Amino acid sequence: MGNLYDGLNEQMNFELESAYIYATMAAYLNDQGMPGMTHFMDLQVKEEVSHAERIRGFLREVGYSVKYRPLDPGTGEFESITDVFAKALEHEKLVTARIHELVKQAREEGDQRVLNCLTWFVDEQIEEEDKFTGLLERAQRINGNWAGLYQFDHILSKRELD
Repeated sequence: MGNLYDGLNEQMNFELESAYIYATMAAYLNDQGMPGMTHFMDLQVKEEVSHAERIRGFLREVGYSVKYRPLDPGTGEFESITDVFAKALEHEKLVTARIHELVKQAREEGDQRVLNCLTWFVDEQIEEEDKFTGLLERAQRINGNWAGLYQFDHILSKRELD
């Protein structure tokens, strides 16, 4: 079990790193006095950890020895609330590209087990990009208006873990 499984292991680490990145977004939003948005990103952190656990479980099942690496949360600096959602969407597009690269590699190697594992992630990334595209659009339309931001904050406070 070589490169493909090493790639999956790296994706597991990247999902954990994603959680760390979303945690920095939650911290920023909390500092902006947006408890609903903070709640939303806190749940996103949990979702990313669950993605990592899904990959970890698969790797363990097939007998791969899981390896961890240090995680980089990025700078944790954002220009605005809109910038948070723009960076979140940009990050999800990166995750999608990484998943697609793993799918391509699994196809080339004819590894059906990995393809089956990754099918869920392909579908999940459609949802993730759609979610953050919509959130970014709302934030852009609000354009820093505090009344709109507080309404948006209230809406995001209602999120439950998927």
